Amino acid sequence: MNVKKQKRKKITLKDVANILSLTPATVSKALRDSSDISFETKELVKNKCRELGYRPNLLARSLINNKSKILGVLVPDLRISFFSEAVRGMYEEASLKGYECLLLVHDEDYEKERKKIEFLSDLGVDGILLNAAGGRANYPLYEKLTDEGINIVCWDRKLEDLEYKSVTIDDTEAAFQLTSKIIDDGRKNILFLGPNTGIPVAKDRFEGYQISLRKNNIPFNPELVVQTFRDVEDSYNKMSSFLDKGIKIDGVISIGGLITYGAGKAILDRKLTIPGDIILGEFGDNDIVARLGVPFYTVHQNPYKIGKASTDLLISMIESGNHPEKFQDIIIESEVIQR
Repeated sequence: MNVKKQKRKKITLKDVANILSLTPATVSKALRDSSDISFETKELVKNKCRELGYRPNLLARSLINNKSKILGVLVPDLRISFFSEAVRGMYEEASLKGYECLLLVHDEDYEKERKKIEFLSDLGVDGILLNAAGGRANYPLYEKLTDEGINIVCWDRKLEDLEYKSVTIDDTEAAFQLTSKIIDDGRKNILFLGPNTGIPVAKDRFEGYQISLRKNNIPFNPELVVQTFRDVEDSYNKMSSFLDKGIKIDGVISIGGLITYGAGKAILDRKLTIPGDIILGEFGDNDIVARLGVPFYTVHQNPYKIGKASTDLLISMIESGNHPEKFQDIIIESEVIQR
């Protein structure tokens, strides 16, 4: 005979108070080690809570203390190893300092980002580690968060015309070094692949590419700029169409790993060799690019360091009493390596 197991009711703070013949306020203060509660009462309350399996309601506690000890983390795309490695640095650093990270993914979509941010605001997080979808659609919402006292630190991507502190690499310099490395290998017809408008990181990488061409006396050719979405399929299709035009290229600068992978597949499917015919240079530290089975250059951006430094900066701002003006942007070192 099947006996339906009865659900056990979750123990509340009021239940603990009734059992001990104390007020809920006294129990709450005891759990927070308030100075106006005796040591004996604190021990009594804590022992009974352990016995009953009572856990404080985080949202209720945040209303009392005006602190949730929760950080919201906005991530564009977890398929990219750069982002997942940065998040690892975030939750490890947060845990060391007594905070929890709540991870939300917006898939480079403004509307999804808006809903995620509103959720974090309703939850009452102490701060947000923001990697924005780009554009200005959600600027009023970011400013509303600031008015609510929620600190924001931008990681990997800055926000133009807003004074939020950021933790990034120097994307212009990194793109300059990456392009220069390919030029040093004897290549002069170098395609820039990916978005070069919108988010500052894309514009900065495009600028670094152009600076390197100028410094190496290579004329900029607008035909060698191909705009793509940040996904494999669009990159594959755009690169395939470009190669079908017969325009000569011997190198590619790609702003991200998924774009690089799509472009690399298109090159190989056309029976061209990498790096013999075309050298790949990319940003992203993305494991997916290695699936091409060819050598390529990548900008190692130290994502783990970006994650830890972003979290440390945000927590320092929170615990300083909301005085972001005391803090500075952080630039994490990067380097061009061959994989």
